[in-house]
Amino acid sequence: MESHKSDIVLSLKGRDKGMLLLVLDEDDTCLYLANGRQRRAESPKRKKRAHVSHQGACDEKTREKLLAAGKLSNSDIRKALALWTGETGSD
Repeated sequence: MESHKSDIVLSLKGRDKGMLLLVLDEDDTCLYLANGRQRRAESPKRKKRAHVSHQGACDEKTREKLLAAGKLSNSDIRKALALWTGETGSD
């Protein structure tokens, strides 16, 4: 399945292999990814589409915020990934 802006993906290659990341932006060949911790929103990881596995869409609130504003805070990204994995607790 093709990944798009605001989707959650799993990295399949590189140092971040096995890491869940949120798609902040996209172009024809690459996705721009962040997790709000090691890879922050200010400097998203550029990764080829073939090197990630689509996991699903993030929660609706985060999706709407990203599409409306064009950006998310690192806290928003961490919360979206925590909701996806079912983790609870504070940042």
